Amino acid sequence: MTESPSSGDPRAALSARIRSDEFIDRVQTGIIVYDADGVAFRWNQAATKLLGLTPEEWKDHRPFDMPFSAVGDDGCALRADQFPSAIVLRTGQPCLDVIIGVNVPGRRRRWMSMDGYPLFIGGETKGATVWFDEVTDLHREHQSLRLINQVNRFVISPKKGVDPLQSVCDALVKDGAYPLAWIGIETSEVSGAIDIAYAAGATEYLRDMTVSSNESDANGRGPVGTALRSGMSQVAGDLASHSFFGPWRERAASLNLRSCVAIPFAPGGKKAILCVYANFEYAFDAAVVTSKEAIAREIEFAVSQLRTRNQLEESLNGTLLSLGALTETRDPYTAGHQTRVGSLGAAIAERLGLDAKMVMLVRQAGGVHDVGKIAIPAEILTRPGRLTALEFEMIKSHTTVGYEILVKASLPWPIADVALSHHERLDGSGYPAGLVDQDIILPARIIAVADVVEAIAHFRPYRPALGIDAGLVEVIKGAGRLFDRDVVESCRAVFESGFNFESIAATDVRTFS
Repeated sequence: MTESPSSGDPRAALSARIRSDEFIDRVQTGIIVYDADGVAFRWNQAATKLLGLTPEEWKDHRPFDMPFSAVGDDGCALRADQFPSAIVLRTGQPCLDVIIGVNVPGRRRRWMSMDGYPLFIGGETKGATVWFDEVTDLHREHQSLRLINQVNRFVISPKKGVDPLQSVCDALVKDGAYPLAWIGIETSEVSGAIDIAYAAGATEYLRDMTVSSNESDANGRGPVGTALRSGMSQVAGDLASHSFFGPWRERAASLNLRSCVAIPFAPGGKKAILCVYANFEYAFDAAVVTSKEAIAREIEFAVSQLRTRNQLEESLNGTLLSLGALTETRDPYTAGHQTRVGSLGAAIAERLGLDAKMVMLVRQAGGVHDVGKIAIPAEILTRPGRLTALEFEMIKSHTTVGYEILVKASLPWPIADVALSHHERLDGSGYPAGLVDQDIILPARIIAVADVVEAIAHFRPYRPALGIDAGLVEVIKGAGRLFDRDVVESCRAVFESGFNFESIAATDVRTFS
């Protein structure tokens, strides 16, 4: 401890408020005492040990001129007024559970949990004490868990159109508070060349950068090239002194990139590298590297899952297109009918605010809603005259036949149910079950409207095409009685917004993708 201040020193009154030097030196928690000006003038042995500073380095320093730099829990530099001592002196209130990262030159960042308390003399705040303990391991575990949780979201529920590799780079910067993360993939065009395909953070560092895995190339002898050749993660604890970091050293220093780790992995069977940078030296010890390697493995799994999902979707799309085409061989006069109904149904579903997955399922359901017609004799389907009662009953059976075909294929809900219920009507006058109101699932209510509008608009053997307006008049007339009023209104709105059947190719595979 420092020597006792003279009796006339205002710090003496503060010292009198604190227990003996011997007591606070036995405490394993770091303790620092600040005067009313925010100057540190007393500390215990635990404080000097935790921060790795000598009493001489502490003496008469304010937070903004301490012999170390500090960051907040988000990794951003801590301003002088954000230190617990400054907050306590400003407010006169305790300041608890502040997490601060301490960067002492030559040492890895250490995280401290700090509590600040005011010291009162005569009812006024005349100083502050800050108590702190190291929580580096706990902080690191929490950070790793946050990152793993984010990556797991990409793996468990990948979003269409969102690349998991870019999502991981984004998460490392946003949730991990790293200044830069990028993923490079070895190209097949040039031997050893690395294509920087995904990045987040200080991406200006990567502008026009050449990276290689060839040892004969100066650009291939750094952490990235070495990691790709060896198959082992490589750490550069201090980029300013790393022997093989010469080609990038000046640029890294300009962006305050101080250390990095390069982790090889193989998403989709391709050689790739995950590179993460920190803005302080020696950020990547064995435990941190292990956590980043776990993230790389999660990326591999995510890419594998995405590929499998895409293959399954392609298989499903192919199956549905084949079923739709098979139906039209029985009823050539309605070629393209199912595709057009699916497209209009999807537009209505989107207008109603259904999520993207359900919009796609409505499209797919519409594309096979009449598949049961393959069981109906072609001469009945194409007859230009009026059907007999028996023939009409045969036509009506296409709903149950279609359901039986589709349900056996284990297709996603509601594809089979739409085939069964698209001729149901709100007042119970439909078929096959005479369902009413909300007993009819929404996707079936959507396809019911799309089916009627499309059928009236186009040619049939028993009448000429009547056009879109006639189809809309028919469903508007039945809105609230036969057809869902909101669905009818949405159908009208999508046509007003520019939807048209002419732009839909009858055999366009993209209608299911």
